[in-house]
Amino acid sequence: MCVLVAAAPAGALDVGLWPLFHVVTDPAAGTLRWTALGPLLAYARTPTSRELFVRPLLHLRREGDVADADVVFPLLTAHVEPGYESLRFLLFRHSDRGASGRDTTLFPFVVWRDDPEHGHSAGLFPFWARLHGVLGYDEIDTVLFPLWLRVENGGITRRWHPFPFVSTVSGVNARGLRLWPLWGETDIAGREHSRFVLWPFYVESDRHDPQYGDEHRLLVVPFWASLDGPERTSRGWGVLGRTHTIDRRIGSEAIGSPWPFVYRERALGDETWRVERWAPFWGRSDVGGIHSRFWLWPLARAVDQDQDDDHYRRRDALLILWRDEREWNEETGHHAALWTLFPLLRQVASDDRVAGQAPAILDAIAPRSRGVATQWAPLWSLLAWHTDDAGRLDWSLLWGLVARERGRLRGPVHLELGEGRDG
Repeated sequence: MCVLVAAAPAGALDVGLWPLFHVVTDPAAGTLRWTALGPLLAYARTPTSRELFVRPLLHLRREGDVADADVVFPLLTAHVEPGYESLRFLLFRHSDRGASGRDTTLFPFVVWRDDPEHGHSAGLFPFWARLHGVLGYDEIDTVLFPLWLRVENGGITRRWHPFPFVSTVSGVNARGLRLWPLWGETDIAGREHSRFVLWPFYVESDRHDPQYGDEHRLLVVPFWASLDGPERTSRGWGVLGRTHTIDRRIGSEAIGSPWPFVYRERALGDETWRVERWAPFWGRSDVGGIHSRFWLWPLARAVDQDQDDDHYRRRDALLILWRDEREWNEETGHHAALWTLFPLLRQVASDDRVAGQAPAILDAIAPRSRGVATQWAPLWSLLAWHTDDAGRLDWSLLWGLVARERGRLRGPVHLELGEGRDG
């Protein structure tokens, strides 16, 4: 193969001996593409990019200052671009954002983070950890979790020793003691006052929201649940047996009986329900321009979304068994589509470009995964098709045993010389 390429004239070259190798060069376009042993080895070069496949073991790609590497995707993946680097190997992840900080984790055991906004965070879980700006909290400390845990947020400190059974609350105008699940009381002046006895059988709280005012909540399991405030009111009989909620913040009235299986919701003052659900048999929702339906969930679903000139349609059966997605914009004329039937085929389209293959195993389940599409899907692609740059539909059977490329039919053994890609 190397001798053929080296000895080729200045024009284009297309030579193949199935299934050993296939080489295509186009000096006018500055491209080179070769494959060997069907889909197992592949290399492509353009004036701006390089890409190598050793399927399913290795994938290397470089385009300008951006580089990607996959080793037995998704076992190990790496990405490099100016100002950002990332590496992931099983549960290990590392990212370097330059001046924005660095993160190294072996989830959930080892954590190291250097963040200019929150400072240094480190942890060797469950033995010790000190984390800043994690999970919405200012600071989290633990020693021999769950023996001791401290969480601080907004000047309020909560300590558990051990978690979750014994806890205290302290801070400016804050106090609390909880012996879960027997009894507990917390008082944070101007923010919260809560208590429970034999949780969750009796739980009561008063909370202050600067935007929406004071709310009183009461839960008496299994008989009663209530929420009272200037913007929200809710009642639950048998807790979840029947619920009725009025939320003036979003202008909504909702009834569940029993929640969440039978549920209805409408805008305040309307007579027509915009959400109805009889799970898992049937349901519909018409909110914010999104119209969705399901029948015998997850047997069949439908979603329609229209916003100005943008439109989206989706139909699917059993979530992954069959899927039909379409989106288009009337102003720009852009349109795209995705169609999968597990495990038989997958086809994607964007404007006038189409690509697909049969069968489709993992790529029918995760059709938008770059690693699955490039590293795994070609291994079982007995039939593949796509449109070329000229808009012609090309196809390949049994990894190139018989194929149509650039509008011409070729067999397992071929040699073509020309002046350019269409020569």
